[in-house]
Amino acid sequence: MTTLLTAEFRKVTTLRFWWMLGLAPLIVGMFSSAITLPVMRAFTDAFEADPNEANLAATLFGLAVAVALVVLFAALFGAVNVGTEFRYKTLTTTFLTARGRDGVIGAKLAVTAAFGFFYCLVVEVVSVALLLTFGGDTFELRGSLFAMLGAALICATLWALIGGGVSMLTGSSVGSCIALVVWYTLGEMILRSILSGIGIGSVGSILPVSATLGTVANAAAGNEIDWLTLWPTAPLALLVWTAVVVAGGWALTRQRDIT
Repeated sequence: MTTLLTAEFRKVTTLRFWWMLGLAPLIVGMFSSAITLPVMRAFTDAFEADPNEANLAATLFGLAVAVALVVLFAALFGAVNVGTEFRYKTLTTTFLTARGRDGVIGAKLAVTAAFGFFYCLVVEVVSVALLLTFGGDTFELRGSLFAMLGAALICATLWALIGGGVSMLTGSSVGSCIALVVWYTLGEMILRSILSGIGIGSVGSILPVSATLGTVANAAAGNEIDWLTLWPTAPLALLVWTAVVVAGGWALTRQRDIT
């Protein structure tokens, strides 16, 4: 297994897509964190509002933008990392030289999850550093912030696995990336509207994106935003979606004709 993990890690780091996919959320996260706090402070100064509220709003908005993007790009990384193996038929050689398909799939998903975690960690460290730099003395690091950052790390890791699972199901990196972007940005929102229209709106709250929002936003003690999915339902729902997609993709890849 160690050999497979090493080979998979080397394969990813010798290609350019891993840092290209990580660069976009990092840049957006830097700008959103750096710009949001001064803007919110200007509003509080103008309307003589509580500066602590500005700090909280800036923290949530800046980090929310960065986290939302890094979760999506973690999923895209998973889809590309797994899907290109089908596209260029490199998986055929790997399966033939390895002892079994399970070890190859497991190593690929493990490295995919690690990169999803790494993407989110880098974006969070940079975003928080910028908030500390531009926030001045009024910005404070609190336990609630660390709780949300930890939840975001879990979400990015799970979404990287979801991306890999979708590619194993479809056998296409391009199709999987398009499906993920459409679902993440519009698809689930449209489906939730339809479900609400037919009177089963509660089902929509456990869909993947909704569960992700609830996992991060309600992670801190005292955060109970009731229009988002609450803990522990939110992380459990996301975990179940991840398990279903990965298990389906894994089972299909074991049987798929890759010649």
